[in-house]
Amino acid sequence: MTKLSIVAATTVALAASSVASFSVTNSNPTHITTSRASSSVLNLIRGEAVDAETFDENEGGVGLALRSAIKISGKCQKDQCDAQELMRYEKMQEVEMSVAQSIMEKSGCSVLCSGMGKELYQDPASTIRYEDKLVKLAPIEAAKAALENVAAAPSDAKYVALNFAGGDDLIIGEILEACGMLVDGLNLEGKPKVSFNSISFNQFADETCSVTVVASGGNTGGLEGVDESIAKGELYAYDGKWFTVAEGDITTAEK
Repeated sequence: MTKLSIVAATTVALAASSVASFSVTNSNPTHITTSRASSSVLNLIRGEAVDAETFDENEGGVGLALRSAIKISGKCQKDQCDAQELMRYEKMQEVEMSVAQSIMEKSGCSVLCSGMGKELYQDPASTIRYEDKLVKLAPIEAAKAALENVAAAPSDAKYVALNFAGGDDLIIGEILEACGMLVDGLNLEGKPKVSFNSISFNQFADETCSVTVVASGGNTGGLEGVDESIAKGELYAYDGKWFTVAEGDITTAEK
């Protein structure tokens, strides 16, 4: 809905509440007069003053959303994956690949596969048939790409993390569907515990999603911060770079 249509709809709704303020003066339905009450209703909708202070999108709730990385995490059991927790982080931390590899080697982690997906909505103009429309969802495409190059999981892997990363438009329903595809396609032996993390971050492009599947033994060895997150298997490959989040960056700020 455009801004113009929103304003029009609001005006109609407000005017309807004061319908007694309107009176038809003759049989011509296009000729109406309004009382002072109806004029006051219309005055509720005003444009921004020329000398008004510029809105700062970095302040308040808008700024908080722009600065934060939002993570939804959960677990996959049998044929079902459930979202269980939502966390907000002040930032995502980029990690040098050599550093990430060193930590993973020491803690017994390994990347099983990764993939990138991009959304596509194609509506052929020559047909109106639904089956001719092409819809590709970024998390699903990322999961498909990851399953094309899967490495064997270590025999002693106790945990597997499915780590998704994308822009602010990630949809949890699509993430859960992609999780199901990965669990079915990975053919994990030894029945490791499977969890997922889904990060929405404004510095990642909308309509894109990456997934990084990491197997781990659950040994963090007293590590803290970024190192601990990587040792737990929380590592996100996105656009040729590696990222993670740290517990110390969790925020409960409201402004």
